[in-house]
Amino acid sequence: MEKCCKVAAIYIASLKAIALIHQQNHWTTKGDDFYGDHLLFGRLYDSALENLDSAAEKFMGLFGGECLDFTLQAELLNKVLLKYERLKDSPAELSLAIEKDFIKFSQDAYKCFEDEDKMTLGLDDMIMSIASKREESVYLLQQTLKG
Repeated sequence: MEKCCKVAAIYIASLKAIALIHQQNHWTTKGDDFYGDHLLFGRLYDSALENLDSAAEKFMGLFGGECLDFTLQAELLNKVLLKYERLKDSPAELSLAIEKDFIKFSQDAYKCFEDEDKMTLGLDDMIMSIASKREESVYLLQQTLKG
């Protein structure tokens, strides 16, 4: 598997993990701020799913189905989720950590696509758009943690 395809596969698995974590937090939120947190995690989950769908379709078009291989995605998703297991009892902190890490990874992925001469205008636009949406999620989560 070529380098860019591997990076694309990790990018997809990371977005899947973000969506799963936000969905889990949406379902299990409780406490005094239940309603607001429930709505926030729902919003974050929906945006992550939209980003995931865009990325999967873009990478499928650029690199083919190898980066979306079911077994590979299951393995990568497991690795990403296990990285955050220590934060499972702190929903907002968990969501914030994976979002911040994804933004950092997005920069590395962008550089990889450029270095390997695989960057297209559409790929550039997609990565930038997704990064912008994930930065918005970071802001919202940081505000929740301040409250």
